[in-house]
Amino acid sequence: MTSYSAQETDTSLGTLSLPHIILWLDPLPRPGYENMAADELLSRRSESWLRVYDWSVPSVSYGYFDTAACARSLFPGADAYIRRWTGGGIVDHRHGVTYTITLPARDDGSLYPQSALLYEWIHGALARALRSSGVECTLLKEDAPDGGRACWASPVASDIVDTHGRKLAGAGQRRYRGAVLHQGLIQQCEPSEGWSRRLAQLLADAVTVISDAQPWEGFNTELAALCREKYLAPSWEDETHGRRKISR
Repeated sequence: MTSYSAQETDTSLGTLSLPHIILWLDPLPRPGYENMAADELLSRRSESWLRVYDWSVPSVSYGYFDTAACARSLFPGADAYIRRWTGGGIVDHRHGVTYTITLPARDDGSLYPQSALLYEWIHGALARALRSSGVECTLLKEDAPDGGRACWASPVASDIVDTHGRKLAGAGQRRYRGAVLHQGLIQQCEPSEGWSRRLAQLLADAVTVISDAQPWEGFNTELAALCREKYLAPSWEDETHGRRKISR
């Protein structure tokens, strides 16, 4: 196993803290398109959210500018392949724990720190939450050698790794109109129950926990509409992304 250089400290943004976050322990395993739509709906809200969720069918997701064909070639045999709204590589969700963090656009119009620093801050908090759950880990200091499109084959700076350099957690981000969507996955470790509450507490001064399948009134209607209009539309699977052909 190749060993990579890791950071001695978790984050240079230790003073950054949200005033409040809602931890949604989504009790309903959902198909991939519904999970993607739910995450996008959270990113439109005026609150910060941490959602922990599962998949109703064995699924693989791929970054916005990747292709379903490449995802199928890397991870054959899944029941569903779904494009994410975020970037990042191709991820096999048949193993591991999936979570999403959303940060709303700020009222004063100011922007969050640049993506690399925000990624480091979130993963620094996640690493501490995992360590408190019995997982030995740290942050990768710099990008590992490129292993291709499979997300877990190419760890990048601030991904979480174990003591042997194995990647344990990675994520993709998207910024839209001042808001941030961070979709993450934890694999190759088994954090103890309560890790998500610990993460929420490390990210925010106050935490509200909900475990309803519908986190606000009208959510199901909004979800069905977004699935129909975007994530189930043929254009979402179009490899041109409405702009250009993928080079072969």
